[in-house]
Amino acid sequence: MLALAEKLGKWFEKSNLGLLLFRIFFSGFLFTYGVQSFRSTSLLKQLGQPAIAFNLPFSPTFWGIIVAFTLIWTGIFILLGFYFRFALLVLAILSYSATREHLSWSVFVQPYSPAVLLLMISSVFLFIGPGSFSVKGKSSGSSKVSSKEK
Repeated sequence: MLALAEKLGKWFEKSNLGLLLFRIFFSGFLFTYGVQSFRSTSLLKQLGQPAIAFNLPFSPTFWGIIVAFTLIWTGIFILLGFYFRFALLVLAILSYSATREHLSWSVFVQPYSPAVLLLMISSVFLFIGPGSFSVKGKSSGSSKVSSKEK
C-alpha cells in the first residue's frame, strides 16, 4: 500500500499532470457534445445559426453538421495533444462567431454562456500549449540525441 502511495506521489509531482487532466476532461466534453448534437436537427440548426450572420449560403443544419464534426475532431486532437494549438484556434474562431451571435440578441452576454466559456478556455490554452504528455511532445523529444551518447 505504501508503494502505491509513493507511485501516486511521483505522478502528482509532475508539472504537466494538470494539463493532461484538462485535456482529458475538456476533450471528452467536446467529443460528447459533438456526438450528442447529431441526435436532433434542432440542435444542429442551433449550432449552425451563427453562419447566417456571416451570410453563408447554405442552411443552418448543414453548418451545424460541420460544427459538430469540428467539435469531434478538435476533441480528439486536444486529447492527443496533436495539433493542439491549431485545434484550439479553430475552436476559438467557432466560439467567437457564436459569442457574436449571442451579442446580437442582447446587450450583455450571460457569463455562463457555453460560447463565452469555450472562447475563454480555448484562448487561454492556446498560449499555454499541450504540455509534455502529448503525441507531438514524445515524438519530437525522442529524435534528439544528447552529446553524451555520441
